[in-house]
Amino acid sequence: MSTSALAASPMAAATTTLDPKPMYTKLMYTKDECSRLLSVSLRTIENLIANKQLTIRKIGRRVLVPHQVLMQFTRGDHHTGGTD
Repeated sequence: MSTSALAASPMAAATTTLDPKPMYTKLMYTKDECSRLLSVSLRTIENLIANKQLTIRKIGRRVLVPHQVLMQFTRGDHHTGGTD
């Protein structure tokens, strides 16, 4: 396979080191992934879930946070429990 054919393939674009952004966004994140993305502890994520500040989806025993919910939380479009 020539280098020009390799560069034109979709997989080459996804694995190149020149493009730091992934070609896709995950639809759901685990609690551990959420804690790493938000730079907070896993316990903080569990508290946010327990206080209903992060909405979850359960698939089997897996607890997942939808991408849209995480983005709303980071923008501040969430209820903090205080009086407004």
